[in-house]
Amino acid sequence: MSDARIRLLSLDDVRAASPSPSQVLQHIRQAYAHDGNGHVDVPLKIGIRPDRPDSFLDAMPAWVGADCRALGMKWVSYYPDNRGQGKADSSGLIVLNHPEHGHPVCIMEGMLVTFMRTAACAAVMAKPFIRKPPRRLGLVGCGGLGRWALRMFGMAFPTLDTVYVSSLSSASRERFCHEMSREGDWTLIPVAEPSQAVQPADIVISSVPPSSAPPIAPGWLGQDSIFVPLDLLNSWQPEVLSEAGLLVADAPAFFAKLLQAHRPGLAPPRRMLRFQDVSAAEPHHAGPTMIAVCGIASTDVVLGWEIYRRACEAGLGELFDMKASDADMIRAA
Repeated sequence: MSDARIRLLSLDDVRAASPSPSQVLQHIRQAYAHDGNGHVDVPLKIGIRPDRPDSFLDAMPAWVGADCRALGMKWVSYYPDNRGQGKADSSGLIVLNHPEHGHPVCIMEGMLVTFMRTAACAAVMAKPFIRKPPRRLGLVGCGGLGRWALRMFGMAFPTLDTVYVSSLSSASRERFCHEMSREGDWTLIPVAEPSQAVQPADIVISSVPPSSAPPIAPGWLGQDSIFVPLDLLNSWQPEVLSEAGLLVADAPAFFAKLLQAHRPGLAPPRRMLRFQDVSAAEPHHAGPTMIAVCGIASTDVVLGWEIYRRACEAGLGELFDMKASDADMIRAA
């Protein structure tokens, strides 16, 4: 008989088994280091585009070797019109396969991992390019990514003390500031205009849906600032890219593909680096630094496997038993 039990982990299970923010940052550093050392097989994400505006479903497989040994895939959807129907605009599942025999061992809710790893990737990628200890953080958008960005950047950069929060509705930014004030010693300031969050900030993080009028305009970013568009293309007007002295991406080919598809004719930045190839603090350059977290699946499966291990130790989740004999499998084929 083949042992084909699969552990099913709900959102609550994933939350209970999740590492601390400092541990998440460490796992993400490890994932990038293995990638830089050639121990990762992670193709560009592939996807389909259903007949809904700006919607997609992406398949993101990855293998991480060396002493990590994580194998699996994330399957994620994005339907921005869902917001008007009272549904979440994104969904995600992570399927983990055993590195030794390839059989699936876990299916877990994937959006919490997505939020955690995206924010952690941004903080890890920003670290070598900070020119002075940052004090002011600007958030344009304050949904799930905004919350995790504050947590991860607050952990990675303890000098941050003031956070400017911009969003489409006063209710959302007021609620964000009230709730997140309990999690740190930051001073959170809700602001009505995106410029009020961007212009004074040492680090700017955006997480907004697509629109016909991107909110971040040229001339707003400080010369020594770090700009992290977690939404990749949604938040900034075209001239902002030309102002960047450096663009750092964890998947430059994927970012270039997005630019070609959605911003045709836009000139690339003066310098572009693949983050996994950065070995030390970068020398000074003129202009803001843009950090593009493209969402490489190796970070998802590394974090997913750590959550799975912790869930197994704690006995979390439900086991779905797909027992079948080898003869049954042959007959089924």
